[in-house]
Amino acid sequence: MDKDFNILSSERISEIKRLINEYSLYVGDQKIGIKIYLDSDGYYQMETSHYYRGKDKAGVYITSAANFESEDEALSNAKRQLLMFNDGKGEWRKNEDYYI
Repeated sequence: MDKDFNILSSERISEIKRLINEYSLYVGDQKIGIKIYLDSDGYYQMETSHYYRGKDKAGVYITSAANFESEDEALSNAKRQLLMFNDGKGEWRKNEDYYI
């Protein structure tokens, strides 16, 4: 565990993540944000500002992958989450937890 994670560690704190990088991009006309975090166990995690629901899909696509070995792997999974079912005919849904 890094020194800063140790400083923040407390029995009343349940999760610590460090923001490693943040990206802003457009998919079509939709502005999207991607955040990459490093957790206290040394895994990278990603979060996107929006999810996509394809035209004939019941809901948005959210990857089940959570922990990644590298920032590149986390970023690739964020891209996959945004584009995998993007048919250009569906809709974007805002991730309400993104700005926390």
